[in-house]
Amino acid sequence: MKTTNQTRANQHFLRILIPLFFLFTGYSNSFGLNVTDLKATYSNGQIFLTWTNPNQTNLQYKVYRSTTKFSSSANLISSKYLGFVRDNSAKNLHFSDLKNSDVYYKIKTDGQPLTSKQGLYVVTCTTNQPYYYAVTVTTLSNGSESKVIVMGQNSLSSGISEVVARPLPVLQENSTSNGEVKNWYAQFVNNQETPLYPAMNSTGSYGFNFYLTKRGNATKYPLMVVFEGAGTTLNTGVGLDASVTDCYIIGVFDWLPIPSGGGEVGKGDNTYFSGYHENFNIYSDNNPIPKSGTVKMYVQTRIMDAVHWAQQTLPIDPVRVYTKGLSSSGYGALLCAMIHPKEIAACYSIVEPMFVAPIGSKGQLYLQMWGDAKDQLKSDVHVPNESGFLPAYTVLDNRQMVNINRKSEMPLVFDVHGKKDITISWSPWIIEWYDSLQNNHVGGVFYWDQRNHSGNGKNFENEETTPDFYRYQTNKSYPAFSHCTIDQNPGNGTSTNGDPFGALNGYLDWDDDITDNKCDYTITVMVKNQYVGGGLGQEQYTTCKTDITFRNQQNFHPVNGASINWKNYNDDNDLIQSGSLNYGDGPITLKAVTVNKSGNRIELKINSCQRVEGSTLESPKPQMFFTHSSNGYTAHVDVIADQNSSLYVYDLMGRVMMNKKVYLQAGSNDFEIPAFGSGIFIIELRSDFFTDTKKLFF
Repeated sequence: MKTTNQTRANQHFLRILIPLFFLFTGYSNSFGLNVTDLKATYSNGQIFLTWTNPNQTNLQYKVYRSTTKFSSSANLISSKYLGFVRDNSAKNLHFSDLKNSDVYYKIKTDGQPLTSKQGLYVVTCTTNQPYYYAVTVTTLSNGSESKVIVMGQNSLSSGISEVVARPLPVLQENSTSNGEVKNWYAQFVNNQETPLYPAMNSTGSYGFNFYLTKRGNATKYPLMVVFEGAGTTLNTGVGLDASVTDCYIIGVFDWLPIPSGGGEVGKGDNTYFSGYHENFNIYSDNNPIPKSGTVKMYVQTRIMDAVHWAQQTLPIDPVRVYTKGLSSSGYGALLCAMIHPKEIAACYSIVEPMFVAPIGSKGQLYLQMWGDAKDQLKSDVHVPNESGFLPAYTVLDNRQMVNINRKSEMPLVFDVHGKKDITISWSPWIIEWYDSLQNNHVGGVFYWDQRNHSGNGKNFENEETTPDFYRYQTNKSYPAFSHCTIDQNPGNGTSTNGDPFGALNGYLDWDDDITDNKCDYTITVMVKNQYVGGGLGQEQYTTCKTDITFRNQQNFHPVNGASINWKNYNDDNDLIQSGSLNYGDGPITLKAVTVNKSGNRIELKINSCQRVEGSTLESPKPQMFFTHSSNGYTAHVDVIADQNSSLYVYDLMGRVMMNKKVYLQAGSNDFEIPAFGSGIFIIELRSDFFTDTKKLFF
């Protein structure tokens, strides 16, 4: 009888032990798979969830959040679901590829890397309160999600207090390339839209890499944003000529863990530095082609978040930020300049495509990311100075983007193409790009020569096409030249048609000492020498005619309908041209202006413009106040004299939501500020005599 009782006791013990063993080891049984040892750590506005994975692969880990404990599977409802990660979520797949060895994320700068047995999901805090988390396992082979809750193992038994703050990248390690130190950071992003940290991924949490390098010494450093291409390794040098110094450099990448070729997750693919549909699964190359929803420029948002972090953390000069790239990364540099034209001073792109479309071997993948052009899905890029959003394929076409931005402040563009290039083929598309640059009065110089995609056969040396970056600043005006009579001829898009090498605007320059006042504007322009292959080009000129567009004025802002007189003086102070115009919307363009090698002084003056002493306007300083309107807010401001002003609306990422001119009349002034979505926005009103900044909550 004793033996029988002991046997029954042992059987009862085993009935309890075996299910617990299955649950706590992640063994696959009738209850499915579970993670164990779930932990949550708070740091800089984010919660870092880690756990131990089951000893199986081809799994997906779904994360749930709630203000109350997850005590049963009934608590795992869709409204509490955040997103998912896949196998190897603690592994830095991209950096492992760059390093050719397994690398695991650090979640603290001074911490140890995670291990191959761990999982990772990073959540951005949205409110100041405690939350509970649970992690479930889905078996991808059959789509079955195990929703068994084991408190303290795959569900937190105690909530973690969250504090809203701006998330920061986490230093991973450093490397040395050609004597330069690269500090490698991971940006832990997710699919949550928050005022301080917008969505930068579609599926859930992921850690993306960038590096930071310092060159030389300065009081305020320019920031070079270098778009790095596929094939970069840990030991690849910084993608910027050594002649560019006394700056900080951020190296940015376009990489997603999309299967490549054999279907293995983690091999990686790219988006052309753009973005993808909000429902695109970054772990799959077999997504449905979206017919509705939004194509979000996740990659560009992530890159600008890194830029803003550098500006807030380091002694960066915010008016001297530049982008540079080659080939597809050159497209990324150009796209960044077009999406954020008021934040980028100049862009340098080499043999870049000027637009992208879902064609070629990856056409099906890009259709999954961007949808079909005929469906005209919207992007998350605002129409300048309006409340709507641009179509995705408009954003992806820089020929259209320069037209979209034609009335706004815009960075200078410098680019180089090759007539022997068969990767980005010399074609009528490049001629359309040149026409768009000229017709929309984009500043810069646009080169072509006999190079192929790798640069072999080039006529222009690197130092002849690389811009003098630091002279260009977002707070300095400049002239944009177009349709110059001594430009070489690029031809019709056939490689044998037109001049074999040359440039648009390659002979033109200006003096940086510009007078930019409320009532008058003066600049000196000139014909310069053009250098090719290390020496003077075969043809040099002493005079030409060109259109000149005046961009980025800081103080000279005529109101609509204002009468402007202009004059052109040669080096002997002789008046050789003059005229008048009535100002309309957008930049001022003068046609067929004579420019000599000895220099010409161009003067613009607003008729009947009266200078008002600053002290009269500054005491008391005008201030805005706001009242709710049906569409957003109505701004009110009182001034004691007529004046021009500019109204800017920024989100907390520093992106410009609105930029428009407002003419303030003496007395009370009202103007509308439409809603741009929910969150906190910065409203700034600037005139020649005062600046006022306020926060608004929509």
